[in-house]
Amino acid sequence: MVNESKIVIVGGVPGVGKTTVINKALELAKAEKMKINTIVFGSVMIEIASELFNIQDRDKLRKLPSDKQKIIQKEAAVRVAKQSWNRLTIVDTHYTIKTRTGKYLQGIPSWVSNALKPKILVIIETNPDDISKRRSIDNSRLRDEEALDLVKEHQEINRTSATTICQKTGALLAIIKNKQDLADEAGEKLFIYLKSV
Repeated sequence: MVNESKIVIVGGVPGVGKTTVINKALELAKAEKMKINTIVFGSVMIEIASELFNIQDRDKLRKLPSDKQKIIQKEAAVRVAKQSWNRLTIVDTHYTIKTRTGKYLQGIPSWVSNALKPKILVIIETNPDDISKRRSIDNSRLRDEEALDLVKEHQEINRTSATTICQKTGALLAIIKNKQDLADEAGEKLFIYLKSV
């Protein structure tokens, strides 16, 4: 049987509210009895990082040297592709990861996009001020402080990365604005894209 990819990659910078938007879309899907598989790429990477390097949390994972992160990414791509075989699947991830040296690591390099064969790439964005506020009240993660111009830069780099992936894979690209207190609206837009796959 041929694997007809039904993967929608959803990404954004840390603190943009990506998980909230995904959860809103999943609520709408549940109300319509629509089955959607959700895989957090970072969680799969943590499983592998634990197996290979005894790393137990995401904040330590993103501080690993890039060569080790690439090994983990490759294995995670294979596992995610197997878990999403012929199923409508949201892959919750980051298009780029800011490393401890300030450089950007591709979250979806060619070996990941080739394995996943996504149909749609969705970027969740919002105003850098809102991202900064959300990060400041999120106690669940150890986030690095970032100037607003660097948050803006990160969002621009995500757009470039996603555009390149679309050129290589033929996937469609959508940008959803997750404005402050309007996550329901952003979730509705994501749900519309999911129904189109």
